[in-house]
Amino acid sequence: MNLFEINYLDKLSALLKEAFKFKKYKAMPPALAVFVGILMLPFVLASFAVAATFAFLAFAFAVFTSPVKFLHTLVNKEGKDVLHATQFIVYLISWPFIFLCYSIMAFLLLLIIPAYAALSILLYVWSFGGFKFHLFMTESDNISITVEKKYMAIPLVYVIVGFILVAIIPFVHWLIGYSIEAWNSWEAADIYTQLFPFTIYPSYIGIHALFSFVYSLVCSPFPKNSAKNEVDTTDSEAQ
Repeated sequence: MNLFEINYLDKLSALLKEAFKFKKYKAMPPALAVFVGILMLPFVLASFAVAATFAFLAFAFAVFTSPVKFLHTLVNKEGKDVLHATQFIVYLISWPFIFLCYSIMAFLLLLIIPAYAALSILLYVWSFGGFKFHLFMTESDNISITVEKKYMAIPLVYVIVGFILVAIIPFVHWLIGYSIEAWNSWEAADIYTQLFPFTIYPSYIGIHALFSFVYSLVCSPFPKNSAKNEVDTTDSEAQ
């Protein structure tokens, strides 16, 4: 696959479309799906930021691609229809500019490729494996999956551990710290309370994000369809 021929905006649209089908969330009880979505919010927000960056890079790439292709084709055509001396002049004038544009496009690709990989990972994590895992756009032609079964234990464990990490443990930490500071002075306790969300609490968000990342990747193959369903799916595809 020629990387200069790919429509990266279409690739972005296809990837987002698969993630926002919420296939794994629809397999959960509705209330549980809501709590999972809340706990996955940091990954959702991060994916929006990366998607916006990717869209900007893809648009810039498209802006350069169309005129460069036209100019490249025109130069090749004109170069073949003129004498050798004139060919030299045509290529001497045009090729530096064409080469510069291709260089800029190549540089954009160096940013687009890792941006797509990062976006794919983020979407895969917060969608709980809602599409086939892949890092490169050359592998993105068939990323849709089928989720036929329901499940509750895996998302329930995630929600319980998640709220322990982002709510219960931080509250206990704050309560102990507040009590120690209040023993000395109420003013110190108030300062501790004001600084807690910006100094200590972010570390718990980081721990929760790491847990979410690992847990989602490990549990992404679930729910597994039964052998009968898999056979039926294979038979229907064959037909």
